[in-house]
Amino acid sequence: MNPSEIKRILDDIDIPFDGVDNENVTGALLILIEIVERLNEENEKLQAENQRLRDENNLLKGEQGKPKIRGNTNKNKDVSSEKEIKKRKEKIKIDRTEVCKVDQSKLPQDAVFKGHESAIV
Repeated sequence: MNPSEIKRILDDIDIPFDGVDNENVTGALLILIEIVERLNEENEKLQAENQRLRDENNLLKGEQGKPKIRGNTNKNKDVSSEKEIKKRKEKIKIDRTEVCKVDQSKLPQDAVFKGHESAIV
């Protein structure tokens, strides 16, 4: 059971203390529930401290600790995309086209033609 499940179960406990005749039993149940809640909180703190100490021990041994994984905070923020790159290319005015020829005598015997590739410089 993880801590959130334990907390949910403790919150869901609904004991009608009015129906219990003995005041000693009612008091004992309230004390026990309080003790369980405190032990659960203490357990969470100890687990966090234990993980921190493991990470520190691993760092001292030259290893990596447990990574801190952060959620995506910039979900709606625009990031440079292909559309922006295309817009930049559209703004460039092409003033000349140059075809680069290759002397085939300088190529190895097993060279194979793979096609053309155009580039904007």
